[in-house]
Amino acid sequence: MDAIRLYYKKPRFALLDISFGLIALFVNPYRVCRKFLAKRGEENIYAYGETPYTTYEKIAKECSIGPNDTWIELGAGRGKGCFWLRQFIGCHVIGIEWVPSFVFIANLLRTLFRVQGVHFTCVDLREAALPPNCVLYLYGLWPELNIPKGVKVITTGEPLEGFQILKSFWIRFPWGRTRCYLLERLPVLVLAARE
Repeated sequence: MDAIRLYYKKPRFALLDISFGLIALFVNPYRVCRKFLAKRGEENIYAYGETPYTTYEKIAKECSIGPNDTWIELGAGRGKGCFWLRQFIGCHVIGIEWVPSFVFIANLLRTLFRVQGVHFTCVDLREAALPPNCVLYLYGLWPELNIPKGVKVITTGEPLEGFQILKSFWIRFPWGRTRCYLLERLPVLVLAARE
């Protein structure tokens, strides 16, 4: 109900969000993700989750995300958060997802609603090419990511090893509260001194 009360004042976004709900009646995202992960032989096939819009809003505010930023979301799912960020924050958004049907749905809605400044690509998250000087959002922890210097990383739950915590704050998900971290890669000299 928060989405309706807070964000449906923009009719284009309201129609886009309602479209996600209608599609989910026929194509359940949890089932789609579970089948995809099982087919790949992944250990945790129940990894799908969506960040609430109110949580995106808090993250954007706490991390000072604005129209001049490029937000990259690894594991963008159906792209709901990417569309929200573009509509309400105005930043350029890239959603990277490895479930092909999620990318298809996101690109279909992007085209249907003529949303500019949002792009979706279907690639394994560990193989995604990340441009420098962007903001990278990770829901949870991701192993073995090649994150270039100058990229600010936002992660939930725990900070990444080899990164300096710039800021930490509480955020809420349907399953409860957790910490959110704004991180920056430590310089090579600091990493060498720690070893």
